[in-house]
Amino acid sequence: MNEIFIDEKISEKRFATKETDQVSRLFIEQPHDETKVGNIYFGKVVDVKNGMNACFIDIGSEKHGYLHRDQLPFYLHNDDPNKKFHPISKFISKGESILVQVKKDETNIKGPLLTALIEINGDKLIYLPEGEYIAVSKKGNIQDREKWRTIANNHKQDHEGFIIRTEAFDSTEEEWRNELESLRKRYQHLLNEVAKVKSPALIYKTSLFEKELFQELTRLKEGRVISNNQNRLKEIKQYFPEKWEYKLHISDENIFSYYKIESEIDRSLKRLIWLENGSYIVIDETEALISIDVNTGKFSGTKGFEDTVLKTNILAAKEMVRQVLIRDYGGMILVDFIDMKSEKDRHLVLEIVKNEFKQDSKHTRVIGFSPLGILQLTRKKTKKSLSETLLNPCPVCAGRGKVESRETIAFRLERELWEKPFKEHEAVFIELTEDVKIIFCGENDVHLKRLEQLLGIQIYLSIIPSCRPIYYIRQFGTKEELAKKMSN
Repeated sequence: MNEIFIDEKISEKRFATKETDQVSRLFIEQPHDETKVGNIYFGKVVDVKNGMNACFIDIGSEKHGYLHRDQLPFYLHNDDPNKKFHPISKFISKGESILVQVKKDETNIKGPLLTALIEINGDKLIYLPEGEYIAVSKKGNIQDREKWRTIANNHKQDHEGFIIRTEAFDSTEEEWRNELESLRKRYQHLLNEVAKVKSPALIYKTSLFEKELFQELTRLKEGRVISNNQNRLKEIKQYFPEKWEYKLHISDENIFSYYKIESEIDRSLKRLIWLENGSYIVIDETEALISIDVNTGKFSGTKGFEDTVLKTNILAAKEMVRQVLIRDYGGMILVDFIDMKSEKDRHLVLEIVKNEFKQDSKHTRVIGFSPLGILQLTRKKTKKSLSETLLNPCPVCAGRGKVESRETIAFRLERELWEKPFKEHEAVFIELTEDVKIIFCGENDVHLKRLEQLLGIQIYLSIIPSCRPIYYIRQFGTKEELAKKMSN
């Protein structure tokens, strides 16, 4: 049975997917990771740079957004065959207001990357009101892709564009058309909102957590949803009333601990992953790429060396894909399988990798084996990987190693406090590092006060020195005795 576990008891949001009793997906979103990608703004043009063929848009954030000429509907719809030689100032002017969408979050150096070709996401298609073009998922066969390209062309109006999702292949034309009408109404609603505000203004705010969660529900189609948030269960039930079972997790033990998912998170942060036959893979993350090395380890096989190599590579291929999805790696990924002399064996491993990636909602391009026998692939990066979310460079070894981040430790402390038997105690005494305290308490102690109120307990904190973020729950007791301990 497919299972989705949702943990929203604290400000860190998490969900995990299990297929055939094995974790196939992890998604963790911490408050500071909240993305603007997909947000739609009514922005104002503050500068036009002909030399860059781009303009800068005030969307109300600290840094102005960057919008290239090619992302303007006015440019896209222009029929002049020589339009690429015209400067951006022919298509947009300083002081204009324009509807834009964030394609990439801002960095310490650059502002957000914007597009004026708005995308409205649905289950079966992505609707581009000014997009012009039609694209169809490459995961379908030639007949399905041509069929849906024809359907899309038949329903296209004016400058509309569509991206047909894989989910459309299992639906009827009527179902697809009904969703298209719904997306058209959503876009019209956005335009109505624009008419009510002055630029710059936020028109639509996306939630990456909800988007990823609903994509998993759509992909898996049926199973069981277990959550510690009753409101979330009600919301999902409205969209998926059939084929899914719903269960509220009410145990004091955290849902991820109760269902043994915490151990999978720990495993997915390790460099070395053992396979069931005694072989293993080693995963290294660098700034430029992810490298994965396959080793036979303790496995020697029974039918000769080539058979041992093939069996190990097949196991490694499946686990490699699973780890890429769980860890949410993006960018360039290189896999050094054990050398296979047979072209037939290489082709078999390549097809297994392609087949395993069919479940991936993100675009993955499996390029193939290089002349040196390295499997090359790329995967679209939309957010930080699991390790980037949960770990920080080690302050002792100048970044050659990784330690758990202050956010990871602070949220773990909060989860642990929720599991404690506070009915028997008035207060708790905790020692922790300064960086963990900052996250745990929040600005002006807002998180600390909220937690004390919800748990009905007084929390006493004492700072301890350490080169890495840590905490220790030292003592439970009455307010009087722990206040006395703090004063000593």
